[in-house]
Amino acid sequence: MKKHDQTALILAIFLSCSAFLTSCGDAAQTASTDTSEDDTTSASEETTADDYGYVDPGIGKKDYGGRTFTIVYPNWSLYNNYYFAEEYDGDIVNDSIYNRAKYVEERLGIEFAYYNPGYVEAVFPAVQKTVLAGSPDYDLALTHCATSIVSYPKEGIVLDWNALPGVDLDKPYWNQSVRENFEVDGILPFMSSDYILPDVNSVFFNTKLIADNALDDPYDLVLSGKWTWTKLREMAKVAAQDLNGDSVMDDQDQYGFVCERGWQTSSVPISCGQQFFAADAEGIPELAMNNEKSQNILEMFTALLWNDGSSFSWEYKAEYDPNNGGKPPVDFGSGRSMFYLTPLSLAVSFRDTEVDYGILPLPKYDETQKDYLTLNWAGFMCVPASAGDPELVGLVTELLASESCRTVIPAFYDVLLGEKVARDEKAKDTLDIIFENDIYDLGVNLGYYGLFCDQLKDSSPDNSAFITKKLNTVNKDISDYVDGCRSYKK
Repeated sequence: MKKHDQTALILAIFLSCSAFLTSCGDAAQTASTDTSEDDTTSASEETTADDYGYVDPGIGKKDYGGRTFTIVYPNWSLYNNYYFAEEYDGDIVNDSIYNRAKYVEERLGIEFAYYNPGYVEAVFPAVQKTVLAGSPDYDLALTHCATSIVSYPKEGIVLDWNALPGVDLDKPYWNQSVRENFEVDGILPFMSSDYILPDVNSVFFNTKLIADNALDDPYDLVLSGKWTWTKLREMAKVAAQDLNGDSVMDDQDQYGFVCERGWQTSSVPISCGQQFFAADAEGIPELAMNNEKSQNILEMFTALLWNDGSSFSWEYKAEYDPNNGGKPPVDFGSGRSMFYLTPLSLAVSFRDTEVDYGILPLPKYDETQKDYLTLNWAGFMCVPASAGDPELVGLVTELLASESCRTVIPAFYDVLLGEKVARDEKAKDTLDIIFENDIYDLGVNLGYYGLFCDQLKDSSPDNSAFITKKLNTVNKDISDYVDGCRSYKK
């Protein structure tokens, strides 16, 4: 995501209702293009979001005769909450999503329909079934971030984005990190754009505990480049307290750092500049975690969790999951934790808390590291090989990307994350840094984020031994992904 100006944007509500949940699989119709009117600009000339990287896509008005455009997606909270809107409800994020769909529908003369086959693992078989049957049921598929990703190119059931007509992947509203990390020999099975809202982890901090312990302002540390894991550990040790005086540090006490010991922690290597997979000299992905730096990162983080006496962590349970209405055993909202590593998408759950807090990127490995790096856990778009009109898919995805950049991203960023969640201007500024270097990692998305988080159960992990046990499986999936991409050229 681009660097943003922090001036809050006033978004125009400019279109009426959108048709949703219509039937699947209408036959493709030939579009007529109206070239008599100069209509290549977006719906409102007054609300272009240049600070977010918006440029006009240059797509004239077309008429596909009311053709149904069907998007298949999984039952996943990110898609359920931030992609589709059935009606206006006065919330600027919801209404901008609603207007986006209406704008694209009117621009191209189509109607959107949405199909949810089930949880995250249900999309692949749904797409596979329609492709094998040669049925144009779905025009676009949205995937989970790390479910069945290798299977799509392996089975050859999705189109190559680089060969898709109607898209300009060089435009700033397309995610270049996906291109860099997922493309093999010029073949790109998956893509992301500003339509796919970023899902990142961050560190929340309790401003009162910072002040009570006379610690450095975390925002100043971030801006000066001194916000490192070493610094976080130093500060966390100061805040830990045995509140009830029973000489046992448990979930009734106060901690400097808390987190779920799950997938979220696999953002830590990326924050330190260590990828799971990286391209070799020929641009082919390979395992990158079997090295001394990965061992050092593991030792640093397990020391924070197990040895410093400053942290409380837990394994996943539904009763601890805010998405299920649960609360962690040491809840940030209780005021008993100074730092909390958590998905930023859950931040809205804090907006009613009495705790004053700030939002930070995950720390750097050390002060010599140039940038704060953020792993993006969002899903992807892919185009079923049986889609009836690839050119229409290209036009729709280009418009969804550009309109998201122009209207939805500003609303999501400035209103939801800024005004509703961030309690002060410094927090808004820090969001720039969090999103400025959000990146994807093929290893994580092929499901190998456990190469890090699964080792955190042990206070003395042996990264080399752990990786060696996984190596054959990892290399098999890399080979399947690469061979799947290369099969497009046969």
